[in-house]
Amino acid sequence: MRRFPPYLVLAILLCTVPISTFGHSYGPPPRVTGAPGDNPKACTLCHIGSALNSGTGTLQILLQSGPVYIPGVKQRVAVQIADPIQQRWGFQLSARLNSDLQNGQAGDFTPVDNMTQVICEDNGPKPCASGVTFIEHTSTGTRIGTRGGVTFQFDWTPPATNAGPITFYVAGNAANGDHNFTGDLIYTSSVQLTPAIPAAPSVTAGNIVSAATTLAGPLAPNSWATIYGSNLGVTTRSWADSDFLDGGIPFSLDGVSVVLTLFGAPRLAYVGYVSPTQVNFLLPSDLSVTATTVQVRNPAGMSTAVPITVQANAPQLFTTDGKHALCAHADGAFLGATTPAAPGETVIVYGTGLGATNPALIPGQVPAAPASLATLPQVTIGGAAATVVSAGIVPGSAGLYQVNVQVPSDAANGDLPLIVQVGTASSASTLITVQK
Repeated sequence: MRRFPPYLVLAILLCTVPISTFGHSYGPPPRVTGAPGDNPKACTLCHIGSALNSGTGTLQILLQSGPVYIPGVKQRVAVQIADPIQQRWGFQLSARLNSDLQNGQAGDFTPVDNMTQVICEDNGPKPCASGVTFIEHTSTGTRIGTRGGVTFQFDWTPPATNAGPITFYVAGNAANGDHNFTGDLIYTSSVQLTPAIPAAPSVTAGNIVSAATTLAGPLAPNSWATIYGSNLGVTTRSWADSDFLDGGIPFSLDGVSVVLTLFGAPRLAYVGYVSPTQVNFLLPSDLSVTATTVQVRNPAGMSTAVPITVQANAPQLFTTDGKHALCAHADGAFLGATTPAAPGETVIVYGTGLGATNPALIPGQVPAAPASLATLPQVTIGGAAATVVSAGIVPGSAGLYQVNVQVPSDAANGDLPLIVQVGTASSASTLITVQK
């Protein structure tokens, strides 16, 4: 008769759970994150043969806005596990109040795909009657055969009020994929989050400008603008891929949104960047040309309404240094002092606010295909008319236009003024460097 080592028998007894007791897909039992009150062996309780954190891999908790939380504001969390020699993956994470690290549940987890699931302390699925909750991998999430590492993503909504410091604890399994309990490598990690408490935002007239030029003036639908003020947000970041839901441009970042009021009704703009003193936002592509006001809203309140002028076209060119237009050669390499445009060359000029396209854009969606401008712009370089080859929206980018224009063949050397006009609206004068 075959005899099993005592440690292996113990592991099998501890880690084998009857199917009838599972209310969720395959994943670890509760309390193996390595947190206080959890099993100190973490996942090595079942995956035996290697000491905890003895491999050459890594386990990280990735937070979009750094180690902070805004009470009641949902945020995306990622767990990234990597190991050069393994090919199957798992994890379990919990969020604990520092005031009660053993039993103090902090906030709520929500899966965003079929890679993760939430279980309760009694090993059942949500909703949980009490106790600590855990988010962990599903069978699909193990991604057997994937070498090198994987990333798990999910949403976490913190407590609605300031709960003091909160700590995430995570255990990750870098497995060899042989369907046994041996040869797998277990890692643990943790990160402490501190509360970031918003104050009511403040914006004054004149502090809403073109994001391309930082100049005040009219704005057009589908153009980028910047708001300057105080207490606008409590974090500093641009949008990330995880902020886009089904291709939709995000209406808010870290609880900060921009509210437009036109015809007496509110409408949200799209937010691309937030900080305590600055918010960059994109006007909807189907915004009506009418009297409009702008307000910043965060969890602490809303700023005073500031009027803006919205017109059909309000072209402005992005710059590299506040003076030189953001331009590229046909091969995509950007123009600069050492890579100037040549007379007769067709270059790409990038801007925002150039107006409607044909076909029209789908509001709130990043354009997947090219769309030409409904009105072809006029361009001057060094005061001379330049031939516009084509102009339209840049696929895969929000609010970004490109104008393909031929530098006049007799253009002089040096920094020449570049102006784009659509209809009766002209961009501020920028510079393009030309060298024969």
